[in-house]
Amino acid sequence: MSTVPPNAGRGASREPSRQHYLEVAELRTRLERHRPHRAGAHDGRGAWQAATALVVAPDPAGSAIAFIRRTERPGDRWSGQMALPGGTRDPEDPDLSATAVRETQEEVGLALGAPLTRLPDQGGRISRGVVATFVHVLEERPPLTAADPREVAEALWIPLPDLVDPAARSRARWNGVPVPGIDHGGRVIWGLTLRILHTFFDAVSLSRP
Repeated sequence: MSTVPPNAGRGASREPSRQHYLEVAELRTRLERHRPHRAGAHDGRGAWQAATALVVAPDPAGSAIAFIRRTERPGDRWSGQMALPGGTRDPEDPDLSATAVRETQEEVGLALGAPLTRLPDQGGRISRGVVATFVHVLEERPPLTAADPREVAEALWIPLPDLVDPAARSRARWNGVPVPGIDHGGRVIWGLTLRILHTFFDAVSLSRP
């Protein structure tokens, strides 16, 4: 996979648009009105299961979302990609929410409580499975650390206005095919993570870039 940022030389963050300046209190209000996705039959043991945590915290630009950049490893199809904290369900995890909490602690050193809501699940595009996403809204923004460098090369907060700015539209290439993405300082968010972000934008009534 290669990425094609449209403005490779620009800074990592831009002046926030007032239209997209949303503090965590307003996001929480919008999310509380959101009808959470209900677990279906695929939540039982069967096909592979995974979960991610979409963590929102205060930011000078209003709010920001926690991301990771995965470590580049030969043979790993997720190698080097931008993602939300998360991973596959362990047999000891009582449910997928617990998976998201455990993986976030392991990957970025962040201890989460109960989620505020659950976004629509994403199905596997290559193999049968499900990825659940749970939204956590924090009152303070803690530092993030790449707790396990074998898995995570970088952990960072990205301001929400940067993610919905039309100027951030970009392209990645997957198997030679151009696919949409969002560029942040040369890091391109695409694929599954972009699909999850779109469901979050819909839940809080933000336009997709």
